[in-house]
Amino acid sequence: MPRGSLIAVSGICAGLAAVAVLTVSAERRNRSPWQPINATSHWIYGRRAGSVSRLDLAHTGTGFATHMLASFWWALPFAAMLGQNARPSPPRAIAAAAGTTVLAAVVDYGLVPKRLTPGWELALPKSDLAMTYVAMGLGLAFGVTLHSAAISPRGQEHRAA
Repeated sequence: MPRGSLIAVSGICAGLAAVAVLTVSAERRNRSPWQPINATSHWIYGRRAGSVSRLDLAHTGTGFATHMLASFWWALPFAAMLGQNARPSPPRAIAAAAGTTVLAAVVDYGLVPKRLTPGWELALPKSDLAMTYVAMGLGLAFGVTLHSAAISPRGQEHRAA
């Protein structure tokens, strides 16, 4: 299984799934859907980034780019946990996604300095953060499913004609 494409697909799926939950969570709480994404830019702009409700390049662009890069980063241990199997079983993919998600939550909110957390706690309650990590795990697992479906029976990637 080409590791780079697995990491890319899983990272994209995990990142977008988390963004979807963050925006829905914000709207459910009558907040701007941009607020939790903007909050991720707090590593540059400080805690006030969590209260920026408008879409702008400085906060939203930085927050989204930071979040997606972190999603690719977390796809690395996910791919390592899957091992070399070209088509991991669904239970293995789910276990690897769960393990990666727990690791991410522990590192993000237990080990790194506050300035390097995702910053979502500046815009949303902890229960919504937990749902965001669940979405990340589901995105990782969905990414490996998409990636596996794109590989032919011989282990070769499908090529567009």
